[in-house]
Amino acid sequence: MSWFILYLIITQQIISPSFTPSQIQAQPTNLPTTPSLRGSELIGVEAPIISEEYILMPGDNLLITIKGKVNYSYSSWVTYEGKIQIMIKSNLLEKLETVDVIRISGLTIKEAQDSLTKVFLKYYKDISVKLTLIGLRSGVVLVMGEVYYPGTYYAMPVERVSQIIAKAGGITPNGSKINIKLIREKETLGVDIEKFENEGDITANPFVQSGDKIYVPPITNSIQIKGAIFGRGEYRLRASVTTVERERTSEGRYEIRDNERIKDVLKRAGGVTPWADLDNAYIEREIPNASSIKIPINLRKLLLENDLSYNLELKNGDIIYIPEIEDNIYVNGEVVNPQAIKFQNNLTISQYIAMAGGYTKYADSKKVYIIRKGKKITPFKNFELMPGDIIYVPRIPLKFWEDYLQIISSLFPIVLTILYTAK
Repeated sequence: MSWFILYLIITQQIISPSFTPSQIQAQPTNLPTTPSLRGSELIGVEAPIISEEYILMPGDNLLITIKGKVNYSYSSWVTYEGKIQIMIKSNLLEKLETVDVIRISGLTIKEAQDSLTKVFLKYYKDISVKLTLIGLRSGVVLVMGEVYYPGTYYAMPVERVSQIIAKAGGITPNGSKINIKLIREKETLGVDIEKFENEGDITANPFVQSGDKIYVPPITNSIQIKGAIFGRGEYRLRASVTTVERERTSEGRYEIRDNERIKDVLKRAGGVTPWADLDNAYIEREIPNASSIKIPINLRKLLLENDLSYNLELKNGDIIYIPEIEDNIYVNGEVVNPQAIKFQNNLTISQYIAMAGGYTKYADSKKVYIIRKGKKITPFKNFELMPGDIIYVPRIPLKFWEDYLQIISSLFPIVLTILYTAK
């Protein structure tokens, strides 16, 4: 009798149709592989999947649970035809056998659950059916254009365009981040990864579907921003590895949208630094068949007072210069060590000169003057220095006999050379 039972078990295993993950998810070896989708392994998703919204497609793996007069569960993959197995308990050792397959592709999890319930009620009474998504399908997406490794990549329905582009090596320096195209059957969607990264706008970075094509075009319009701005990405200001010092200026190329203006671009570029000179920024713009022009922009009025008359529309190739606020005092002329010294309140001219090593023997200490924004100023009592001032120590004018002595001493080597050559 035991041999007969063993024979039935073996034959039941052989003739029972089944669908394994390896059969459903067989992938070409020339494409990047995806993580395993077995029921015991889950991939990360950014939010719980809602049964009333998620659309089932071939490759999804479901746990089907029957409760009531009979209680059992089994997992089944949605086949390439979009169908799923209906399995019931056989009378023999309560083994499960496939009695039917039904189409559920294109239905939500909730709709598929209702359809399965109607089918199982043909075999059992007083039961309920519950569907649980335990494995996600893997589709194929083509990535083209300005990426490092164009090609075809496997993608899951919880992955966004930016994640698939990352699989393709990322966007090249010449590739656009704001004008990406997602081509889906007869529909083309715009993708703006920069907006997604900077503002968290998930609508600018949609989920992908099997059969999608992602095209990353080259940049068509861009500007440069130089100076006291925090920057973004590879252009951001960085702290020193060994000290607490930071870079004070950055320089970078930024892609611009059609008709984009200064205020929006500065925000996207990280914003101006606290040490930016808001009163003296300007745009350098090339004019066809002419030299470049400088266009002053008062960022103080634009950013702090919201005076939109300074919110100019940008053109391809513009360069925005944002100078730093000057915070040094410069000591030049007849001092031992001419240099720039960090501005400090309440320090006098004499103290700054002392910090530069003091006067040389040729210094005219009584005729020291200040250069401020290109203008010469004679200091007076209680004169207050300002950042950017230049303290200039002139040389004493030579006396009559000193003039001749200096001339003779400079000519003496030349005379010796002539006499030596004449011999």
